[in-house]
Amino acid sequence: SPEEQQARWLEEGKAVVKQQAFLMKRALDNNNLRDGLKYSSNMLCELRTGLLSPKNFYELYIMVADEMRHLEQYFHDEMGRGRRMVELYELVQHAGNIVPRLFLLITVGSVYIRSKEAPARDILKDLVEMCRGVQQPMRGLFLRNYLLQCARDKLPDVGSEYGNETIDGIDFLMHNFAEMNKLWVRMQHQGPVRDRERRERERLDLRILVGTNLVRLSNMEGIDAEIYKTDVFPRIIEQVVSCKDTIAQQYLMECIIQVFPDEFHLRTLEELLGTCSQLQAGVDTKAILVALMNRLAAFAKTEPASIPSDVDMLSIFHSHVSTLSNSNLELSSILDLQVALVNFALGFAPDRLDFVDQTLASVAATLVAAKVSTVEGKAKEAMVQLLKTPMLSNGNPLTILALSNYGGLMAYLNLESRTEVAILVARIMKSSKVTVTSAADTEALLSFIQPLVKDVVEDSTGEAEDDEDFEAGQLLVASLIHSLDAADSQVLYQMYLVSRKHFGQGGPKRIKHTLMPLVFRAIMLARRIKKQESEGSAPGVGSKKVLGFVLETIKGLASSEPVSALRLFLQGAQCANECAEDKIAYEFVSQAFQLYEDDISDSKIQMEVVLTSAATLYEMDQLDPEDYDTLITNSTKHAVRLLKKPDQCRAVYSCSHLFWNGNVKYEDGKLFQDGKRVLDCLQRALKIGDVCMQASTNVHLFVEILNRYLFFLEGGNEKITIKYIQGLLDLVSEHLSTMDPGPEADNVRGHLNQTLAHIRRKKEEGETRFDELSF
Repeated sequence: SPEEQQARWLEEGKAVVKQQAFLMKRALDNNNLRDGLKYSSNMLCELRTGLLSPKNFYELYIMVADEMRHLEQYFHDEMGRGRRMVELYELVQHAGNIVPRLFLLITVGSVYIRSKEAPARDILKDLVEMCRGVQQPMRGLFLRNYLLQCARDKLPDVGSEYGNETIDGIDFLMHNFAEMNKLWVRMQHQGPVRDRERRERERLDLRILVGTNLVRLSNMEGIDAEIYKTDVFPRIIEQVVSCKDTIAQQYLMECIIQVFPDEFHLRTLEELLGTCSQLQAGVDTKAILVALMNRLAAFAKTEPASIPSDVDMLSIFHSHVSTLSNSNLELSSILDLQVALVNFALGFAPDRLDFVDQTLASVAATLVAAKVSTVEGKAKEAMVQLLKTPMLSNGNPLTILALSNYGGLMAYLNLESRTEVAILVARIMKSSKVTVTSAADTEALLSFIQPLVKDVVEDSTGEAEDDEDFEAGQLLVASLIHSLDAADSQVLYQMYLVSRKHFGQGGPKRIKHTLMPLVFRAIMLARRIKKQESEGSAPGVGSKKVLGFVLETIKGLASSEPVSALRLFLQGAQCANECAEDKIAYEFVSQAFQLYEDDISDSKIQMEVVLTSAATLYEMDQLDPEDYDTLITNSTKHAVRLLKKPDQCRAVYSCSHLFWNGNVKYEDGKLFQDGKRVLDCLQRALKIGDVCMQASTNVHLFVEILNRYLFFLEGGNEKITIKYIQGLLDLVSEHLSTMDPGPEADNVRGHLNQTLAHIRRKKEEGETRFDELSF
């Protein structure tokens, strides 16, 4: 196979190089220069081959170059012993073949320059001219690369020991660059047409040899922006344009952008961009412009003070991008250009959003002219990147609110891509801690992220969205609620109204994530407004109105998430109570009970809700006593109807506290404390506990009820007497004696012992009513 043949030729060449290098070093060690030159010439003759591919030739060349260092060191030692380098320089020119002759000449020339027997400028000029003797492209490229490597630290430059005339170093590098570029281009036109692709691959493998000249130019100390503009840039561009080769022009333009400093590009910006229009049709000018804009945008961000005031980069780039956009470029390429232009504009002048919007408008005009309804493929990817760029450049998602053409471009994307952009908006909002401060901005922001807020089916692919991805998106939307803030309570209320309008269109899967944080934020607003009202200020909206908003919002959630809605109703009731809105608080609790009766069937959740509602009612001190009585009676009825007897028992004795509430007062100041109903609840709980079949649960409940009796006795409930407590103690002792020994019995005894220890302490403290108790 060709690969095997290449490998064989390479191994043969390396074997010869190794053998001749050994003989050369042995001859030099014996101070036999004539034989040393003969063997080195034999070694260098291996580089005359035309059989190897560029990759294999490069490997052989590196091996030869390493061995030539020994010869160069020998010449240097000879110089130290007083030998004149001009003699050696003339001696090596007698080599029989031009390839080894020129390699040897360059090697001696390197030491000749170091000896300073002649000006470096003259020797370099002679060497670069002599290299014209090799016109076979690959051999010529590697020969000139060897010249460049040997001369790279010996060029005339500012501060150099080999001459201070920078122009001499520039002349050498430009001459070598021009000749190498010609050789490189010539490779394209040698050989049959059928091998064209192979030749192009080989050329791409060798491009770095040409670019090395530009890299060395960029490292010269004496080249400043002015010299670059007048003496370097025009000569490079002349070579680029005149070669009329697509591969060479593409690579060299990219090389110019990458290797020279940004300050140099700013001084030659017009000329550099103007060159793009003179390139061959096959050159990807879009990639060149994008690379240049991205580089200058990064420079403008890090060193804004270095931008010359007389260079209007935005106008220059916009003009050239517009010219290219009106050519026959593909839509994706046009969009890539606009992405780079927007990125450049925001990096160079972050406050120039008008320019960004103008760019978006030109994109919209391009899409209209192309009669495109939805962008696809690479164009879609470019469009998504274009819409992301304004946010990513400055980390502020609200930037898009100032761009009037932004929303119109979103319409050209399919649902998946619009969702991608919307997620980025929400994610940056969350991470940037930016706040939205007006209803108009809220409307615009939620419109932009509509794919996350509202179910859209008109262009859906029909594929079900992954549940985890969906939930992650909804959590991001929920986090946006906490980014809405305004010092004016009325403005904030309007923002919440706008949010509910959008979230209400989200369907049951979405609103369970989005309405809940909205309710909590509205509750916080109601408390804030109440505080302002109590301090004597007059907010534009009252707490009563906000509480009405909370109530209606929770109702919207009730059908899809009844448990969450019920808990929110109780939260709203607490807030209404704090705001002294007793009728609204009553409505919140009534709605909670209605929802409980209609939609809550899970016994575990029922128990939790009954206890939570009882705790909520106990804390509500603004309710009218009659309304309070109605609500706690309902709560107790729900407790009695629980499915499991232990749950019933615990819920009923918990509800007994509702009838002995020092927070609720009648108009005459009398406390809402009904001792008889408390006793009824406790005795009802005792009866329920007595029918529990499991002995351990039974006794546990009796001890818990005993603790409630003690609580109310100490609290002054006259209906609770010592005889009830004594009866309970006897009942507990009786049941405890029948329990089997084990952990459950130990738990009950531990609980009972704590209660008995409390009674003993009361006796010791002198409370005589406890003296009658025996246990």
